[in-house]
Amino acid sequence: MNAMLQQSSDGGGVTGGLRLGDVAGLRTWWDFEPSEPSLRIRWKRWVACRFYRRPRPPSVAIKPAFARERWVAYFIFLPWGQLSEAHRFTLSRLRDEGCSVLVVCATSDASAVPEELHSYANALYWKGLGGYDFSAYTLALETIAEHSPHADVLLLNDSMFGPFHPVLPFLREARWDLTGFTGSALNENHLQSYAFIVRHVTGTRLSQLRAVFFSDHAFDGADQVIWVQELLMARVAYQSMSVGAYWYSDGTSIDDPCLRRPFELVDAGFPFMKKSLLGKMMRFQQPDRVRALLKAHGHPECQ
Repeated sequence: MNAMLQQSSDGGGVTGGLRLGDVAGLRTWWDFEPSEPSLRIRWKRWVACRFYRRPRPPSVAIKPAFARERWVAYFIFLPWGQLSEAHRFTLSRLRDEGCSVLVVCATSDASAVPEELHSYANALYWKGLGGYDFSAYTLALETIAEHSPHADVLLLNDSMFGPFHPVLPFLREARWDLTGFTGSALNENHLQSYAFIVRHVTGTRLSQLRAVFFSDHAFDGADQVIWVQELLMARVAYQSMSVGAYWYSDGTSIDDPCLRRPFELVDAGFPFMKKSLLGKMMRFQQPDRVRALLKAHGHPECQ
């Protein structure tokens, strides 16, 4: 099913003006249900919290946020201080769609944030290189709660190519208070954190999520971020708000939707594709097929 976002009022997988295409092995419009993590995951979580906590990275407001109904908060990791063509593609697509874009850029120093970002970003913040994407998400949520309370926000990191389809329909039609683009039962039921939506961001909502968006510390290792933040985010939110995902894998045939069904997802209206399919995860798909999709969407990475 070619599911570009269409206006429809009937049929499964439709709400308002957002139509989600079917993908074999995945469910659409999934209401989150907590599941029990294994003893191995619980042990890794305990070890991470006991031994791997680090100070929160510093941050500076370069171009402060202001009141908007909706934001897209895009985290860019730039240890060398240079934007890639993939970053420019993402930023251009968001700008051209009319999104209000809040960029959190991680560099070695605030002076290393590329001046070019001012032409893309409605709001711009620097943070230090530590803390992974969740420290950037924390900064974005705090900023919106303070300067644009009650706004909805789509949080996105730069591990993804795209968007190949408009993202504002996903933001407008989010059915839940915390919405993932994809959810997975891998390790435990969770929302994958490369991109997700939080509605009605306020200080109260942020306080309900502080168990994963820390006010005073962070983790500098990817594994610790996964065990303590990504896998726990939906479970923590579920205690006080509605939680769900646009597409979900229960693990019976697909562990990671973005790695196992990337082409089908894009055809179904999903806006993104993992960059790692041309890197450390290229064993999951044929790189030539990934490049062909990028070329079809005018992405410079295929050149």
